[in-house]
Amino acid sequence: MELKIYISGKITGLETEACKIKFAAVEAKLKKLGVSTVINPMNLGIPDSWSWDDSIALCLKVLKEKATCIIQLRDWVESKGAMEEFYYARTHGYRIFDEDATEEIVRLINHNGIWTDTSRHEYP
Repeated sequence: MELKIYISGKITGLETEACKIKFAAVEAKLKKLGVSTVINPMNLGIPDSWSWDDSIALCLKVLKEKATCIIQLRDWVESKGAMEEFYYARTHGYRIFDEDATEEIVRLINHNGIWTDTSRHEYP
């Protein structure tokens, strides 16, 4: 199975530029590891004028339609939207990675998509 990893973390309440940098760093790290498809919600083109509900609806739609896995940034539990993304991923059998799961991701890439669920987080 091809890894298509969606990046999930806190955005609301943070400076846009700081979020872009944070998400871009994770995207670059994943691509360097060999993940061919990384979905960065900061690159979805969501206008600042959109409501939170419209924004999370698009993020969830992209997660559902384009991702096979999700990576949770360290601040995900501080974000209502990231918690919704986690809940969707957990209840629909997605592979969930912690931000520091570099070794797990490399192992998965090297073992052709065979994995065991080693997620450390539960839905709070």
